[in-house]
Amino acid sequence: MATIQFTYNLFKLKKNVILFLLSLFTIQHGIAQQINIESSIDKPSITIGDNIKLQLTVRLNPSAHRIQFPILNDTFNHFELISKEKTDTIIQGDLLQFKQVYNITSFDSGQWTIPSLQFQVQPIQGDTPYIIESKPIIVQVQTVAVDTSKPFRPIASIRAAKMPLSQLLTYIGIALLALIALIIISWLIIKRIREKNKKQAIKTPEIILLPHEKALKAFQLIDEKKLWQHEQQKVYYTEVTDTLRTYLEEQFNIDCYEKTTSEIIQQVKKQKVLNPYRQQLRDLFQLADMVKFAKGQPEEQDHIQTMEQSIEFIHSSYKKVKSSMINTQTNV
Repeated sequence: MATIQFTYNLFKLKKNVILFLLSLFTIQHGIAQQINIESSIDKPSITIGDNIKLQLTVRLNPSAHRIQFPILNDTFNHFELISKEKTDTIIQGDLLQFKQVYNITSFDSGQWTIPSLQFQVQPIQGDTPYIIESKPIIVQVQTVAVDTSKPFRPIASIRAAKMPLSQLLTYIGIALLALIALIIISWLIIKRIREKNKKQAIKTPEIILLPHEKALKAFQLIDEKKLWQHEQQKVYYTEVTDTLRTYLEEQFNIDCYEKTTSEIIQQVKKQKVLNPYRQQLRDLFQLADMVKFAKGQPEEQDHIQTMEQSIEFIHSSYKKVKSSMINTQTNV
C-alpha cells in the first residue's frame, strides 16, 4: 500500500512539473510575439582597427510595452565603442520599430564575441518589468599581413620641392587681394563706428522670460492655433510635450530631448520636488506617444484635459521651486 501511495505522489509531482514548464513556454512565446529583438553586424571578419556597425533592431506594440536599450560601455570584451548613431524610428501598422547603430572596433587579434545585450521591458499595464537578451555575435579580428621574407627598406629623407614661378605669382596675387580686402573692411568698420557714435540710438532692453513664463506663453500660442480642432492631433501633442521637455530641461536641468518617456520619468524620480507629479507626467507623455506613434484617437475631453494638466503642472511645480529658493535664502 505504501508503494502504491509513493508511485501516485511521484506521478502527481511529474504532472505538476510538466504543467509548470508548459506555462513558462506559453508566457515566453507570448512575449516573443509581442516584442522582436534582432542584433547584427555588417561584417563577420575585420582587420585590427577596422570599423564594425553593430545594429540593434526592436519591434514592439507601443500600446502594450515600453523598452529601454542597453547601455554599451566604452570598452567591452576586447571591443571599443567609437560612436552611437541617432535612433531610427519606423511605424509598421500597429507596431513601432526602433533601430540603433553602434560603431565599434577592436585592436586585439583573435576570435571575440559581442555578448548578449539586455533590453529592459516595461509593460504598459503596470506589470513587473523583465529582461530580454539579444543573441551573442562572433567576430574574427585579423592582424595585418607582413611579408617577412623581404628586407626592410630605410626611411626616405625629406626632399625640398621647388616652387614654380606661376604658383609664386599666384600666391603674390592672393596676398595683394587679401591686403586690399583688409583695407576696405577696416575702412567700413571705422566708418560704421563713427556713425554709431553720432546717432547714440536708444536700445530697447531685451525681455528675458523665466522657464515657467516661456512654457505658459508657449501653451497660450498652441491653444490659439486650435490644432486638434482642425484634425492636427499629432502636431498638437508634439508641441505640448516639446514645451514640457523644454521646461523640465531649463527649470530642473533634466535632459529630455532624444529620450523616451521611461527615460524622462527615471530622471524625474531623482528630483524630489517633482515626485508628486511623476504619475501625471507619465500619463501626459504616454498619451502623446499613443497619438504620435500608434495613431491613437483621444476624445475631445482628453485634448482639453492635456492642456489644463500641463498648465497646472507648470504653475504648481514653479511655486514649489520658488518656495524652495525662498527657504534657502532665509536659512542663509
